[in-house]
Amino acid sequence: MSDVVAATASTAALRPRKATVADLPAVTETLALAFHDDPVVSWCVEDGARRRQLNPAVFGAVAKSYLAYDETYAVDQGVSTALWAPPGAADDEELPTALGEILEEDAERLFEVFGLMAQTHPVEPHYYLFLIGTRPEWQGRGLGSSLMAPVLERCDRDRVPAYLEATSERNVPLYLRHGFEVTAEIQVPGGPKMWPMWRTPK
Repeated sequence: MSDVVAATASTAALRPRKATVADLPAVTETLALAFHDDPVVSWCVEDGARRRQLNPAVFGAVAKSYLAYDETYAVDQGVSTALWAPPGAADDEELPTALGEILEEDAERLFEVFGLMAQTHPVEPHYYLFLIGTRPEWQGRGLGSSLMAPVLERCDRDRVPAYLEATSERNVPLYLRHGFEVTAEIQVPGGPKMWPMWRTPK
């Protein structure tokens, strides 16, 4: 196989598609690795070793919950993933309980963050990008952009807004490039900041 053909095949294998239950292990591992050093996650579980131990269970519970919305996307090699909720999606009432049991003494901080997020969450129907992550060694290759594309294209076609909270300031420019705008700033008391971002359909 020539280098050109091999590169094309590799790129094709990294095109986003809807994730299935079979993708859960890869999606979980990708999110656990991608968010290990995230400012908000690091504040919720300050001890790095404990965070590394708990992240697979935390993100596994979240990924399983969001898979039910049928708007989770991944690439075939499982190195990047995005978890969306569609307009009008009902909250999974069992997820906070599951996360509390996993985090134990660290759960209070997570619930504080969730409470602050709820205060600024828009009521207008929208697609909600809860999590998007790429394994560290695959970052900077445009996978995040490609994973957002299917839903953002639908947003533009159907005239539906999109919303997210950026938990790291370095990620804000990525979302700005895709039409999101910062609408507020959430300051976690004694902790990091978050940036709610809204996207009006083009």
